Amino acid sequence: MAQYVCLPFTPNLHFPKPNTPLGFAVNRKRFMDSVDRVMLGVSGSSAMRRFTRNGPVLRVDSDHTKRWTRNVLNPGVLNLPLDRTVHDDSLVLDESACKTLVKLKLNYGFIIPILPEDTSFPALKSLTLYTARFCNLGAFEKLISACPLLEELSILHGVGWELWRCSHILSRPNLKRLTIRSWFYVNLVELGSMSFDIPNLVYLEYSDYVQRQYPAVKLDSLVEAKLELMVKDGDHGSYDPFNLFKGLRHVQKLSLSFPETVEIFDYYREAVPVFENVSQLSITTLLGFCSSFSTLPSLPSVLKKFPNVQTLVIEGPLCGHDHSDFVCRCFSVDVVKLSSPVKVLELTIYKGSSDEMDQIKRFLEDFSCLELVKVRVFPEDYEEKLRIATDLLMLPRASSRCKIQVEFCSKSFPW
Repeated sequence: MAQYVCLPFTPNLHFPKPNTPLGFAVNRKRFMDSVDRVMLGVSGSSAMRRFTRNGPVLRVDSDHTKRWTRNVLNPGVLNLPLDRTVHDDSLVLDESACKTLVKLKLNYGFIIPILPEDTSFPALKSLTLYTARFCNLGAFEKLISACPLLEELSILHGVGWELWRCSHILSRPNLKRLTIRSWFYVNLVELGSMSFDIPNLVYLEYSDYVQRQYPAVKLDSLVEAKLELMVKDGDHGSYDPFNLFKGLRHVQKLSLSFPETVEIFDYYREAVPVFENVSQLSITTLLGFCSSFSTLPSLPSVLKKFPNVQTLVIEGPLCGHDHSDFVCRCFSVDVVKLSSPVKVLELTIYKGSSDEMDQIKRFLEDFSCLELVKVRVFPEDYEEKLRIATDLLMLPRASSRCKIQVEFCSKSFPW
């Protein structure tokens, strides 16, 4: 059994998930005694800056875990990542800690109660909620309103968020980064309306089902957005994302998932504005562009909405077929015809097959304004790496200024 030693001036304290759950369970009392001794040493220490408590491997009763959390929280604590333990899933924070916390992360099913009216997190700038649950709709609103300086909010896979969002507005004047990944539990509630009043937001990652309405969307400072949107049950006619699209019109860097978001942009193309400010456009696919033949033909019409793109990023495999020697021609330069002079092209190839090289060759010949092509490659060995690099550098180019930059990656694909 490892002994935990902590001096009073230790600024960071971390109790991790054990590597051997059975060993920890057998020696649970020794573990709790060790933590109690550590807590006694750091209680009231103004030097403590970060406290991490992970679970739920140990079956430690809630009295112990809550006491440990209270003991370590003091006016100097800045960073508090918490995982729910088996017998402790409620959030209990000391008033003094609320006043000093800068970063709070609640993982794996924490229950957030209705906070007292005078609750305040005056210094909190970053809040992450991962599958956190709320006692009722007012609990989320109260938590957010208690953070006047909040700059970064991440809502990840939370049933509480699903319940809250059914006709509400997210309004935070200081918020700069917002991440919403909420694919689960969509069948538990009817989708309603949602508004974003976040005038100073610069980054938005929005992975969710489209709401029925977006009454107001104010994102005037938005620089970068990543969209992965779906329509529930494929019923496009019951949803109106017009204001959402309109609110994104100031964005400069935009990433669209394929085929889901591209399909939505195409269906609502009359409501989609022209994105004059987008200079970098990313099309992201996990399964390859041939994974949806019905959506692929709509891609050119969607791309016409971005007349000033200078950097085009194609993330993911060009083809979703598991070929060892070739890639089908499901995705080609004809699909990504742009009216703007693309200067930078980023894409990924698998093994440098002849078909892959042919596709890249067509890009180089058709995009006459190219200045840089970044290619990610996943070679089998050194010989293949050398061959691919040589083949890429030998490809003819329409622009004499075009340079090719090759990045060799490990065999673990990012998609």
